[in-house]
Amino acid sequence: MLKYFRIILLCGVSFIFSKNINAQTFEAGLIAGINLSQLHGDGLAGFNQIGLNFGGRVAVTPVEKWKWSLDFLYSQKGSNKGSDDPISIPFKSFRLNYTEVNFMVHFLDWLEVDTDNEFYKLHFDFGVAWGRLLDFKVKDDFGTDITDTQDFNKNMLDLILGATFYINKNIGINGQYAYTVNNVRKDKNEQSLAGRTLTFRVLYMF
Repeated sequence: MLKYFRIILLCGVSFIFSKNINAQTFEAGLIAGINLSQLHGDGLAGFNQIGLNFGGRVAVTPVEKWKWSLDFLYSQKGSNKGSDDPISIPFKSFRLNYTEVNFMVHFLDWLEVDTDNEFYKLHFDFGVAWGRLLDFKVKDDFGTDITDTQDFNKNMLDLILGATFYINKNIGINGQYAYTVNNVRKDKNEQSLAGRTLTFRVLYMF
């Protein structure tokens, strides 16, 4: 999987930097927000695990109304037992901490023009993310740390859909949904787990 993502990332970077620099608009920015996540397959329902999502972005607008970007992020995911979950579920929480690289494509709409500048207020976002697991922690229903009894896939591949509303040229409010396409667990003999994440962030583009 890592090999395939490197190919995707290389193609994305090559596309971004392939055209004449004078014909493109380059940007860089900061991202900060939260994840609300769950793991499909663990028996726990709801997006109850709250985690951080922050990092930086570089972007380019190769043609009118289209933008390409690379996000470099620290992202906390997992799942957490809610009050409505069955008592019989043996797990209380999963916490998975990743570094992520997101390759995103953005369609721009709703042009805003004022006396100083113009910008598109609404961006529709879609792309893929590769995550590399940094560390993790698992607790059983009694709150006991059972991390040593678990093992997780070091690589994660997500598909992402979202939208960003820009208040002005620099500040945007982003929401997105990520769907993990590979098994989060490493052991194929155990119940497979697949991440589902809702993300809400603020972007500041320089």
